[in-house]
Amino acid sequence: MFAKGVTKGMRGRLIRLPEAAGADHGTTEGKEPALRMAVLGDSVAAGVGAAEHREAMAGRLAEAVSAMTGRAVSWRVSARAGATLTVVRQGLLSGLTDPMTRWRPDVVVVVAGTNDALRLRRPRAFRRDAERLIRDVRLRLGEDVPMVFAGLPSVDRLAALPRRVRIPLAWYVRVLDHQLKTAATRGVAVFHLPSGGPPEHTGEWLAADRFHPSADGYRAWARVLAARLATLMEATLTHRQLTRE
Repeated sequence: MFAKGVTKGMRGRLIRLPEAAGADHGTTEGKEPALRMAVLGDSVAAGVGAAEHREAMAGRLAEAVSAMTGRAVSWRVSARAGATLTVVRQGLLSGLTDPMTRWRPDVVVVVAGTNDALRLRRPRAFRRDAERLIRDVRLRLGEDVPMVFAGLPSVDRLAALPRRVRIPLAWYVRVLDHQLKTAATRGVAVFHLPSGGPPEHTGEWLAADRFHPSADGYRAWARVLAARLATLMEATLTHRQLTRE
């Protein structure tokens, strides 16, 4: 009944916004060599709520990491609105690399899981989905490229959700986020970065659908994630340079 309530409550209330337009890759200004970052995931990774990818999660995250490190960040996106962890694993991993330019990521940032919560994916099954995603990313890249899971954001203040389901759904999101963190701690060079949620007074932080971030919301969220991600990416690049010498 709860699952039906979530689906029924959102149907007709959620404005359908498009994924971000513009190039799904780019490079910020900064010191070379550039840190290469792939953003993989669902509608948030796809930039729903922002006009272009440079104003959405990938572009804002690259911008924030670049500001913190002084380095250029080369970023690209492989994402789809509505994607669950299974959809990401089965249909989006080809976007992690670019054979034409031989582009390969130094780090993979995964932004997904909210759709699994909306579908009430069982916690243990969700954790297995995350572990399989880690495995398949590593198989595709052929090395232990660091993976970072953005923690699932709080949904208890999202106006697009009917009030009767916000509290139980917010609890369920926390349960799945704990499973995501568990999967990360069991992996090698896999990390979980807590995301938090929209502020109490959301203002312009949410898009017109009152569910996805706006351009300002993406900027704020990216800054939260970038603090630890910047250190991780710099350490990764330094390690690779040392191993090549």
